[in-house]
Amino acid sequence: MTVRTPAGRLVSAFGDVDRMAALYAPYVEWSLSASNPFPRPMKGREAVIAFNREVWTKHYRPDCTVEILDEVGDETGSAVRFIYRAYMIAAGRPYENEYTLFARSGPEGITEVFEALDTARASQIARGEA
Repeated sequence: MTVRTPAGRLVSAFGDVDRMAALYAPYVEWSLSASNPFPRPMKGREAVIAFNREVWTKHYRPDCTVEILDEVGDETGSAVRFIYRAYMIAAGRPYENEYTLFARSGPEGITEVFEALDTARASQIARGEA
C-alpha cells in the first residue's frame, strides 16, 4: 500500500524516532487510551519525542514493522488502522496487535495524534497468554 497521509507516514516511521520527529509541528500533542500508563495528552514536541524514545528503547525494539490495513484522510486530518509487530522487551517475546491512529496536521507538520489499541490483547501478550 502506498502511504498517502500524515498518519500513514507517521506509523510507517515507527521505531525511527528521528524520522517521526521530522513529521511533527513545533507544537504537538499525543494521546493514548486512558488505560495506558502515560500522561494524557503528552503536550509539546519535547514530551512527545521523549515518549517516542521511551517506547522504542524501554518497551519495544526499534526494528518493528507496520502493516497498514486502512488509510483515510488528507493533509489536515487522517487516520490509519494497522498491525504493529515488534519485540516486547519486558515480555521477552514478539508482540503483534491492531492499532488505530488519528493525526491532525497543519502547514508545519503533525499537531495532534490520538493512538488507540487493543489494550486487553497487549496485556495478554505481556503476561504470555496470547
